[in-house]
Amino acid sequence: MHQDEIIKRVRAEYPEAVIDIAGADCNFELHIVSEAFAGQGLLQRQKGVLALFKDELKSGALHALTIKAKTPEETAAESP
Repeated sequence: MHQDEIIKRVRAEYPEAVIDIAGADCNFELHIVSEAFAGQGLLQRQKGVLALFKDELKSGALHALTIKAKTPEETAAESP
């Protein structure tokens, strides 16, 4: 799976999100900042994003996907 495919799928579900991705082949780290995560816990956010790739994860086309999903407010609070 390519980075562009991952970004396209995430963008379809979270159109306003700021997306940053690193990795290659079948191992990626995905950072997503979206208002859609407001009111959701960490596990709920990760499950929502992972659900977008359930078939690829099951088949092995995508082996590992590390997800860091935050709201804009959480991201701003981390900045110095």
